[in-house]
Amino acid sequence: MATTIYEPRGKAREYSPLALNPYSGCNHGCRYCYVPPIRRLTAKENLKVNARPDFLRSVKREAERMTDRSKQVLFSFMSDPYNELEPIEGLTRGCLQILLDNRIPVSILTKSGTKALVDIDLFKKFYRSIQVGATLTFSNGDDSRFWEPGAAEPFDRLEMLEALHREGIKTWASFEPVIDPLQSLELIENGLPWIDIYKIGKLNNAFPEIEKEICWPDFLEAAIKILRKNKKAFYVKYDLRRACQGVKLYGNEVLQDEHNTPPFPALKRSFDFNGNTPG
Repeated sequence: MATTIYEPRGKAREYSPLALNPYSGCNHGCRYCYVPPIRRLTAKENLKVNARPDFLRSVKREAERMTDRSKQVLFSFMSDPYNELEPIEGLTRGCLQILLDNRIPVSILTKSGTKALVDIDLFKKFYRSIQVGATLTFSNGDDSRFWEPGAAEPFDRLEMLEALHREGIKTWASFEPVIDPLQSLELIENGLPWIDIYKIGKLNNAFPEIEKEICWPDFLEAAIKILRKNKKAFYVKYDLRRACQGVKLYGNEVLQDEHNTPPFPALKRSFDFNGNTPG
């Protein structure tokens, strides 16, 4: 039987030890999206969002059977958790409630901006065992609309992170792909007041003509200078490290799981006056 809560492999594993995908397809239509080839679909076909059948029942069954509830579950790799169907189907919210009930930590990644704030009431109930992030690619709205026509505008994603940060919810940002390094560096700086954790990658191999024009060591040196100066937690993905082998990185900067959401605290057990657990 296929599992709904699964361990991602390859590059995806750098983002989370566990993940789930309530939906397939994505209406953002990003030109750099890696999903259509995986699903053997055209980019146009992948625009159709579908709710996975009987998904909440499967998640509930698997969550209740989990013996190790310390690993975070990420929403999601194959679609945006706050896509056009979420207001109708509510699978993301339903999964959040199930994971909360079972005290399983969560990480969310979205390009839907302030639409994600619809679930801020649930986010707060996770306390420290949730982190909510945005993919940040362009500071220029025109570039964002060209590369990510259905995604939220850059300022809207930053507005989401600001709102969450002000409510005490841990925030993070994924800087991957990096298509225009200067815009990525601008976003790194602009997000400093609101972003707690940064994950930084590069550009995938689908655009070699762009990639060969970028000096990755210069980009990484500039990024880590900003982040270290401002004492920000960050992780540099393997592909970028491999392209920048002369750049010195230390400790948590290269340890992917150090930046995961912490587990829920252990439940306190009550005892009677004889030291026995009531039962």
